[in-house]
Amino acid sequence: MSDWVESLRTAGRIARRVREEAYRVVRPGAPMLEVAERLESMILDEGARPAFPCNISVDEVAAHFSPMPGDPRVIPPNSLVKVDVGVSVDGYIADTAVTIVLNPRLGALAEAAEAALREVVRKVRHGATIQELGYVAQRVIEGMGLKPIRNLTGHEIARYNLHAGLSIPSVAVAQPGRLQSGHIYAIEPFVTTRVGAGEVVSGREATIFRVDAGRILSMRLGAEERELAKMLAERFDSLPYSPRWIPGYERLSKTHERMVRRGRIHGYPVLVERRGEPVAQAEHTVLVTEDGCEVIT
Repeated sequence: MSDWVESLRTAGRIARRVREEAYRVVRPGAPMLEVAERLESMILDEGARPAFPCNISVDEVAAHFSPMPGDPRVIPPNSLVKVDVGVSVDGYIADTAVTIVLNPRLGALAEAAEAALREVVRKVRHGATIQELGYVAQRVIEGMGLKPIRNLTGHEIARYNLHAGLSIPSVAVAQPGRLQSGHIYAIEPFVTTRVGAGEVVSGREATIFRVDAGRILSMRLGAEERELAKMLAERFDSLPYSPRWIPGYERLSKTHERMVRRGRIHGYPVLVERRGEPVAQAEHTVLVTEDGCEVIT
């Protein structure tokens, strides 16, 4: 077996342990900052790297929220909490997510996301079409009386590249593309209520960021901006990061904010269900084979 597959499997084993730890640390009143740092520390303690900041998205927030430095927010009671983590080993990424139900009345959403994930994974094989996989997810979710999020998708993963190549929707769309043997994909259905819009919109907040490492240092920058740009390019290459990971962020925060405003640093807006309905998510990373797949996470 190729060394890269073993690196991917190692990332998957770590991601599974971190996912299980999320069930223990996510509880009402738990500081979100402590939860994120605990899960990210587990990854680092295993000799791996977080592929992106730990996402802790609550209720109508579907994705892309990670606590900022000093964030005082806590896990609310009676909530639906999505925890999404990525582990990178030698650039090979395992991406996984789970919904933790703190409100039993919302449990059906998490069950539907998990059921859709299971059924889609069963259909994963070399040559499977994107349209077929989307149809399966939509059929399962709507069959449980709920609604898929149509503009959040799974994605192909490449080395050091979290979103590469194909997108894998949770609705049946006339989209070309087939899965390829030896390629890595994240399968991640998102589910909302029957009265939800079935789509997400960008919120006002951005807590996860990224630089184009090959481009940012060629920009015309002031001295402080160049110092920060060099640090970001060296530390994170082109992968997403949290300002929590920047040494001395308090000193550099205003420079960082200015570079975000000017478009020199890309911010990922927090994504929110358009009608404010709760959202659930489930996710595995898979390695496609000729007749099926290996579930990495």
